[in-house]
Amino acid sequence: MRSASNNISESTIKTGRFWVLFVSLCFVGIAILWRIFCIQTFEHEHWTERGAEFQHSIRNIDPARGQIQASDGSLLATSVPVYNLRWDSKCEAIKWSVYNEKFDSLCSGFAKILGGDSEEFSRLFEEAKAKGSRAALFAKNIPFTKYKSLKSLPFVREGRYKSGFVFERKEVRKKPFGQLAKRTIGIDRENSRVGIELAWNKELGGVEGKQMQKRISGGTWLPVTDEFIIEPQEGLDVVTTIDMHLQDVASSALRTQLFKHDAEWGVVVLMEVKTGYVRAISNLKRLEDSKGLPYYNESYNHALGTAVEPGSTFKLASLMACLESGKMGLNDVVDTKNGEYSFHDRRMRDSNWKDGGHGKISLRECFEMSSNIGSALSVKQCFSLEPQEFLDKLKRMGVTEPLGVNLVGEGIPQVYSSVGEGDWSGISLTQMAIGYEVTQTPLQTLALYGAIANNGKMMRPTFVTETQRKGVTVEKFEPVVVKNNICSSSTVRDCKIMLESACAPGGNGTASNIFINKPYTVAGKTGTSKITENGGYVSGRYRASFTGYFPADDPEFVCIVVIADTKSGSYYGSTIAAPVFMDLADLIYATDPSFHTIRDEPLLALKERHLPTSKNGAREELVGLYEILGVPFVQTNEEGDWVRVTTESDNIKLTTRIFEDKAVPDVRGMGLRDALYLLENSGVKVRYEGNGTVRTQSIPAGTPLTPESTIRIELS
Repeated sequence: MRSASNNISESTIKTGRFWVLFVSLCFVGIAILWRIFCIQTFEHEHWTERGAEFQHSIRNIDPARGQIQASDGSLLATSVPVYNLRWDSKCEAIKWSVYNEKFDSLCSGFAKILGGDSEEFSRLFEEAKAKGSRAALFAKNIPFTKYKSLKSLPFVREGRYKSGFVFERKEVRKKPFGQLAKRTIGIDRENSRVGIELAWNKELGGVEGKQMQKRISGGTWLPVTDEFIIEPQEGLDVVTTIDMHLQDVASSALRTQLFKHDAEWGVVVLMEVKTGYVRAISNLKRLEDSKGLPYYNESYNHALGTAVEPGSTFKLASLMACLESGKMGLNDVVDTKNGEYSFHDRRMRDSNWKDGGHGKISLRECFEMSSNIGSALSVKQCFSLEPQEFLDKLKRMGVTEPLGVNLVGEGIPQVYSSVGEGDWSGISLTQMAIGYEVTQTPLQTLALYGAIANNGKMMRPTFVTETQRKGVTVEKFEPVVVKNNICSSSTVRDCKIMLESACAPGGNGTASNIFINKPYTVAGKTGTSKITENGGYVSGRYRASFTGYFPADDPEFVCIVVIADTKSGSYYGSTIAAPVFMDLADLIYATDPSFHTIRDEPLLALKERHLPTSKNGAREELVGLYEILGVPFVQTNEEGDWVRVTTESDNIKLTTRIFEDKAVPDVRGMGLRDALYLLENSGVKVRYEGNGTVRTQSIPAGTPLTPESTIRIELS
């Protein structure tokens, strides 16, 4: 019995030990689970930061993107460095003694450079220290000038290891000229670039570098050192053909017409005839601000990508085919009747049908007066028996294929390649004759007219001439010929005659009233086409266009203007589009020396011995200048600092000017510098317009000065 009792006791003891062990293990398991829960929740950020200290990786570093330049070197797009400023409060080498000593001046320096107050930056420092933050953000997108100022502040200038401050550099793309040629220059967005930014992305993008970096909380990566494993190689600069002086005028003239006629969008492209270099291109679309007010910005490159029915500007290709066939000449007569004609079930009208039409006119007059019936009858007469011949001649001209412009997104021209193709019908031949049932982009139409100006040689519109590295040419791109001869030389000659007659001042051409009294000659064609929507033409909606070149006798520039969907009631190319062309031609003629002859004869001032004139101003400067130049002058009174200048036949007269104290001085006749000196020293705030000599001032001379007086002066 005793033995059994002992066995029961020992068994109970062993079981108790097991229970103690089991309970202990349960507590340990619960503790482990609790710890895991705490690490995953309450202490997650802390342990993530600690873990990040040991995470390093070799990272790719984007290089500085190359610049896009205008033809004169002006910057159209450039990468500007900006910086984010972070502070690693756990950096092991921080000089805390310097930090404590310079803390107040550091906070005030931050406030002065970055804006705000020093107390706010003091609070940021204290919070970062309390949290043990390794990447406290102090400022974002700091420009380079402020970055340099921050680097020179006390404590910061100790360097990244002794101060803990890290500057993260990134590149931001800027366009100094804003909207000018914006869509052609393009947009630099990852995976969705457009324009030159996309077409020349490889050259602009450069070569990536490599750098050792560490990951900190939030997934942010910071450089371990300022050194690179592989130095990033910045991109090449791309030099474009754009002339910013012409670009500014083109955009301004186009915008004026768009506002005037409340149009939906508009295009203007100016190109050199012999090279195909595009000197100006503007694509403006109507948008509305938050108040519903219209404005025009570049949002899509219609010149490159929008293929639409060109209307009457396509008559050049149609009648060129007639001339090439040999079946008609410029003087052959077409009977347009009373301005109305039916082709199968489709009625066609000329613009003057209400006045009885043109009657019998020559082929040249068909083009000159833009007769739809005359053009359609001419094409029908030449090709009704063999319509495929008409299509073949269009193909030879180069109007059926894209130009291969080195920008992504060129629109595909739609021109029948064979009779019976697609929607071909019994009226297709006569509809094509007047620019319908075909589509062309503005650039493709421009290239055709440029080819006639270039004696039959079609050039590809070109936007880039070379790439550079630090001003040194890396690769040069020559003009590209699309077709050496789009037609025979005799047809080119006849086409030039037609184009010139359409613009001849005092003639019967559709643009005859546009270029009256101009010192240059123009050859071109107006166009008006209906707008389609959902497969049908919309009543009252049109596209107006003008395409031409100048000077007509020795062409240098070819230009196209397209303005779509006007709501002003005007829609003809002569009144809507041609004025934009004229503004550009006026500017080029006025500023390009090649259009003028320099006479080899003495200057008028030397010939007639005129004494130099001068603005009113400071006596001492004028007297000193006249003495140096040996110009005779007399002074009515040698007292006073300011004089009025009168230029007489044999000398210059200086008359003393006295200004009243505490009164507005008379600055009329002065230059801007002297006027500003006098007015601002009198305590007046000045606003000015123009340049040259002060013509008017808004506050009359002698008016008593009042505190915070503001005067407006106009110079001319």
